[in-house]
Amino acid sequence: MNGQFPNTLNEQVTNTFHNIKIVMQSEDLHAEHIIKVNVWATEKIDWDYLYNEWEQLFDHDYPAMTIGYITELGLPEIKIEIEIWAAKL
Repeated sequence: MNGQFPNTLNEQVTNTFHNIKIVMQSEDLHAEHIIKVNVWATEKIDWDYLYNEWEQLFDHDYPAMTIGYITELGLPEIKIEIEIWAAKL
């Protein structure tokens, strides 16, 4: 990536899940290792889109999840932050 963020929230969801998948694979982590998800968004989330992207990566495993709408994230162009906590127990 060239340091630019995708424009739309849905594009950012796709990009974020792609990055999460790469990191999890590099650590040999899978859906069953996810224990917590935090989602922060600056605009309304298209839940059908987000869950479709989730299910493509992690099937129907839904861990504990915190969702919050906030006024801004670290940079003005960032519309969503998805934080995954995963651990091998």
